[in-house]
Amino acid sequence: MRALLVLTQPPLPEGGAPGKTAIGLIRGLLGHGIDVRAIAARRGFSVPGQVSPDLPVEIVDVEPPGAMRARLERIRRPVGELAAAPFADRVRDGARETDVVHLEETETAWCDEGIATPSLVHVHYLARRDRALGAPWGKQFREVLDLARAERAAMRRHRYLVASSPLVADALREAAPNAEVVVAPLSLDPALYRPAPLDGPPTAGLIGTAAWAPTAAAMRSLIGDVWPRVRVPAARLVLAGRGTEALGLPTGADVELAGEIESARDFFHRLSVLLFPLERGSGMKVKVLEALASGVPVVTTPAGAEGIEPCDGVVVHEEPAALAAAAAELLTDAQARRERGAAARAEFERRFAPGPATEPLVELYRRMT
Repeated sequence: MRALLVLTQPPLPEGGAPGKTAIGLIRGLLGHGIDVRAIAARRGFSVPGQVSPDLPVEIVDVEPPGAMRARLERIRRPVGELAAAPFADRVRDGARETDVVHLEETETAWCDEGIATPSLVHVHYLARRDRALGAPWGKQFREVLDLARAERAAMRRHRYLVASSPLVADALREAAPNAEVVVAPLSLDPALYRPAPLDGPPTAGLIGTAAWAPTAAAMRSLIGDVWPRVRVPAARLVLAGRGTEALGLPTGADVELAGEIESARDFFHRLSVLLFPLERGSGMKVKVLEALASGVPVVTTPAGAEGIEPCDGVVVHEEPAALAAAAAELLTDAQARRERGAAARAEFERRFAPGPATEPLVELYRRMT
């Protein structure tokens, strides 16, 4: 079985969320005996770095379109930048020598135009569940509308759809009743994540790009509603990620704004618990997966734990007081966080390591051919 993976960004351990999960995806498919070839877009905003030489990935540089062309393409193919040459040409060439074209994320969904090889789209999240439209004259309105239009087009054009979580799958089935919809969770390469020690100073933390509205809202909620209720002497809160220092969040002796950092994996080694009061947002959250892979217990909301069942390693509550109480227990009890951290890693290996996470995809590939 030969599969061509089409990726929105290079698979890098310290790249963006799709780049991190692409590594787990490729490792899992290779482990199941799939002959994998991947084509990844590299754009001006892509995280720099070298792809591991043992990953079968071709990197194609993609230049942004001119203003006029961008406006025209936005009407015809919303979020379809990758469907233009030279990236789409490389996909078409690769599709001639493969059995299945796997389009990873909605941004790649136009790349199979004119291709006869069976294809699927893996939908990571749903734009309208993540962000409100906002004012019709604003940038957010245009971005969310374009993403929603692209999602609808992907659902209409593809017989096979893959969702990162049951919630996303239900939405796809409702919008595309004639499509075959499969749930395949996101994955990470466990070899890249060493177990966190959990024996340092009691530290809660959250990492994410503050430019993404759900993450920014979660950080504001954490600082304003949850952390003041924790009340654990000597405990600290650390927020990290691009743009966090620009949110105007209050700091104090027990709150650190680390800003952009070199390594998310190293950041998790500072934590006793990932504290993530996410109010809205669809799809699996890669920061939660990274915490599980690092053996760091997680306290979050139903939105933060989407696609991940509550277990000893993942505590789920909705109200700030309950989230704070769960975090306080872990920050004050070293034995409890070690036990819950071990449970988090065990849950990751059981469901989200490359092998088990990609089993539904391999089964779907076989049905498609």
